[in-house]
Amino acid sequence: MTTVRWLLAQRRLRLTLRGGVAGLDRHVDCVMTSELTQPGEWLSGDEVLLTTGLRLGDPTIWRDYLERLDAVGVAAVGMGVGFEFDAVPAGMASVADELGLPLFEVPLPVPFSAITRAVLDQIAAQRSSRLLAATKAQPKMTRAAASGGSTAVIRELADAVGQKVVLLDTGLAVVANAPGSVSSADLNRLRDLVIRDPASAAAVTVTDDATITVSRVGSGGRTFGHLGTVGRTALDDVARMLVGHAISLLAIEHAKPRQLRRDLVELHTDTLASALDDPTERVGVQRILARAADPSGRVRALALRFGGDDAATRGQRLLIDELDDRWHAVFVHRDGPELMVLLRGDDSTELATTLFAVVNSAGPVGGGVGTVTDVRDVADAVRQARLACRSAAVGQLADLHGTRSLLTVDPVRRALADAHAQRLAPVLNHDAEHGTELRATLLAYLEANGNWGVAAATQGVHRHTLRHRVERIEDLLDVDLADARIRAELLLMLLGAHE
Repeated sequence: MTTVRWLLAQRRLRLTLRGGVAGLDRHVDCVMTSELTQPGEWLSGDEVLLTTGLRLGDPTIWRDYLERLDAVGVAAVGMGVGFEFDAVPAGMASVADELGLPLFEVPLPVPFSAITRAVLDQIAAQRSSRLLAATKAQPKMTRAAASGGSTAVIRELADAVGQKVVLLDTGLAVVANAPGSVSSADLNRLRDLVIRDPASAAAVTVTDDATITVSRVGSGGRTFGHLGTVGRTALDDVARMLVGHAISLLAIEHAKPRQLRRDLVELHTDTLASALDDPTERVGVQRILARAADPSGRVRALALRFGGDDAATRGQRLLIDELDDRWHAVFVHRDGPELMVLLRGDDSTELATTLFAVVNSAGPVGGGVGTVTDVRDVADAVRQARLACRSAAVGQLADLHGTRSLLTVDPVRRALADAHAQRLAPVLNHDAEHGTELRATLLAYLEANGNWGVAAATQGVHRHTLRHRVERIEDLLDVDLADARIRAELLLMLLGAHE
């Protein structure tokens, strides 16, 4: 980046700083010349303004002159001496010091055009360097997509643009971020941008300390997610080009032909089964299993036990779809009525709880989550999860020691309680205002996995009465309870609030 400090360091120009030393790191993107007393009206910021001061002979206008330039974001003011002034006036330099606006002296033999050429040459050199770096970054990102998927692409993009990068799925959950996570405030701003215009190709918001951009990742009319960047400055055109390249790679990654995606899932399943049958380290197996790991090479396992093989098969299909929607590497292995699922080591407890709720909505299931292990110890990770699963009751997801449901973990419980109060407000308000029991009806319907007869018997009402109540709930919440994911989310909120 070209700065005032760099400009003053060019010895051949013989420029001398007279005031405003605090602003030496201001960004410079062009050089302008003007003898107007109010040139700020024709400037937009980041300019070096050159003047001979022919109309600045009155000391009473110096402060207003510099304050107006500072207000529009001018990078610096250069005064050519030998015309109106033999040297930069001390009073003007004093005002520049107060403002932190660099004010430098241009000696008579130095033409203003030499300063302009120096800045333009430097900007051109920097742009050439950025383009060269981009030509190296693009193939690195492409190789990363082929070997490490979306997470690897995000890491390479963050390194190339020098900003934090976040990939969100269609539910606005974080799929991947680098380098490290963004603040909760910036993440909420990213999500707000998406909610405001989810179909937008790109949107930008500027805060006091960050510039946030978000772009849609999709193909045709389908949206797969959104890519956000958070940095102190706006992305330049080279960085935007790299973001566009990353979006293309991510869209290709997520829009693989259906058969290819099925083949990839089968490969992952067979690899996991092979690792469980023979825990001894094999390079090929470990390389594929690494796709399930976080950047530190860690995984954890989720084990689920169903009432029979058919239920486990249905649960496997649900999990594959759910993980795929979340841009997750799909490693789901079925062993009779049991399912083993590999999660990233840095995946939150909420993800395991959500996956459990998705399959539980299709039929009662018990589950368990193991501790985080190195991906080379995947067999041990699955063993731990199975141990936790065997200690869990039907409808319960247990931690490694099987001592409690994950729904009782404080962060999970608080998040679900907040969601319960906000998402279910229309139903709760209806019950309070009309003396109805729609919340209880909804819970009974969800716990019965959508079985009208069982839910009606639980509530002690006729099936038609229950159906009418459920339709009323759908209208109030603007949802379709035939959707398994909707049922899972609502059941989580109800159970979490109850815990």
